[in-house]
Amino acid sequence: MTTLAICIPTYRRPALLKQCVLSAVASAQGRPVSIFIADDSMSEINRPVLDEFKAAYPFVNWMRNPVNLGIDQNIRHVLSLSDCDYSWMIGEDDIFLPGAVAAMYDLLQVRTEPYVFANYQYVTEDHSKVLGAALPDIAEGVHDVPSFIANNLWAVGFLGSCVFRRDALSATSGEAYRSTYFTHVGRVLDILGGEAHMYVSAQPAIANRAQGDDTFTWKQDSFGVFLGFERMCAIAADANANLSAAIRIAASNYRRKFAYFSLKTSFRLRSEGAFDLRQYNVYIKQLELEPWRKAWLFTLALSPRLLIRPFARLYIAARSKP
Repeated sequence: MTTLAICIPTYRRPALLKQCVLSAVASAQGRPVSIFIADDSMSEINRPVLDEFKAAYPFVNWMRNPVNLGIDQNIRHVLSLSDCDYSWMIGEDDIFLPGAVAAMYDLLQVRTEPYVFANYQYVTEDHSKVLGAALPDIAEGVHDVPSFIANNLWAVGFLGSCVFRRDALSATSGEAYRSTYFTHVGRVLDILGGEAHMYVSAQPAIANRAQGDDTFTWKQDSFGVFLGFERMCAIAADANANLSAAIRIAASNYRRKFAYFSLKTSFRLRSEGAFDLRQYNVYIKQLELEPWRKAWLFTLALSPRLLIRPFARLYIAARSKP
């Protein structure tokens, strides 16, 4: 029997953590999965929920970190806690869809790939509306690794897309990708660097909240995240000669897809408090960008958020209408 663990790095959002764990339990439909939680809160805020889980579900294992590790290191830490054959990552603010964990468990009884990509869907903050699938046209089954990486690596940035075989993961360290925000993606690339093919589970398995002011815990350093992905790609391209060209294409596709230097996206980020003068000075000031774009970003960084926010909300509301 191939064993499966759900791995959850958590911080200070007990209500969302509870919702996530309960969704995993329900989605497993009685399959013998384990759940590992690494609590990075450095406080008692999650303790009541974690104690509740431990009392109700003997397969839930949790550890409170003695020091604050930060998101990158806590992801590495929670993966190291698992003793199962496969580990499936998920963020505390996302939920498994009905039957998804059971389906993945059953799949892993007949597949042996070192990494499986799990498709997912975007939802509104309150989960009331599905906004679409990450890869709506992806086919179930075996895929060519370089092609998948070049076209779809951006989607691997979502934690819930990653299902690792433990021995393959253990053969990587991720240390080279420290502080990029995407250590897990770098480790995926290190795993796939020696593979010609990989498996994709095409049916969306996780609901990923993609709207709302508190959706992104990293929003105070959003450009650190965006450019961290590009930096992770540069490191991985140098380390994995077989995938170097595909990874460099993936980095360009990531910037194009998320368009974080565009007028529209940067305006929205400023309205949400996800872009400010500090980020301009740390990340953008030294970049080679068109002078007009730098001038726009600098002006935007100085603009009062309260003046921008109402216009951005009107825009989002208009886009959300059926």
